Amino acid sequence: MEKVKIETKFREKSGKEIAKKIRQLGEVPAIIYGKDTNILIELPLESLRILKSIHFSESTIINMTISGMDKGNEFPVLIKDIQYHPLTDKVIHVDFLKVSLTEKIKVHVPLVFKGEPEAVKEGAIVEQVIREIEVEGLPLDIPEHLDVDISKLEIGHSLHVKDLAVDVKLKIVTHLDETVATLVSKVEEVEEAADMEGGEVAFSGPEVIKEKKEDKTAQSEKEEKGDKPKK
Repeated sequence: MEKVKIETKFREKSGKEIAKKIRQLGEVPAIIYGKDTNILIELPLESLRILKSIHFSESTIINMTISGMDKGNEFPVLIKDIQYHPLTDKVIHVDFLKVSLTEKIKVHVPLVFKGEPEAVKEGAIVEQVIREIEVEGLPLDIPEHLDVDISKLEIGHSLHVKDLAVDVKLKIVTHLDETVATLVSKVEEVEEAADMEGGEVAFSGPEVIKEKKEDKTAQSEKEEKGDKPKK
């Protein structure tokens, strides 16, 4: 697993007004929680840039240092949740989970397609149904992403979670029969679009479960979610 390092600042107070002042300074209020851990922090701009550079990956171990704490101010964490402003899409709050490098955790790992089916050259289309799977393992054994070879995929056939090549150190939590991707012909794609425009539900090609986009937008006036003790 990829590892990055960021520096943060300890803060004692929480609340909507405190969070507003932190954001006005160009920083982001955040929290770290875990076993016997509930620490309020501020993310400086530079640390936020580092997190953006890894696309706020939830499978990347982050070595965090907290200034302003007397002891125990450095430990590994994972990004657990991000809140965005509904209008500007700016990050307004981040939740971190403190982890132990010797205890297994469950995280979602992105899937990256590799290769190209021969039929694509003739107009076939790869439909990606899911973009990540959940796995369980030790933090340092969990990859930043999983490569998925789709080069052998044929028209009308699908790739399932059980077909993925995953390190033996990891356990797949996502249902093994869930579809990852399917290959459809251009004709099937056009007919499907026509059926949808006509208000029909019948499909001429294989059924494709469209992925639901995760709504990561949070209410701007919402009181800091992370500043309340986690149970």
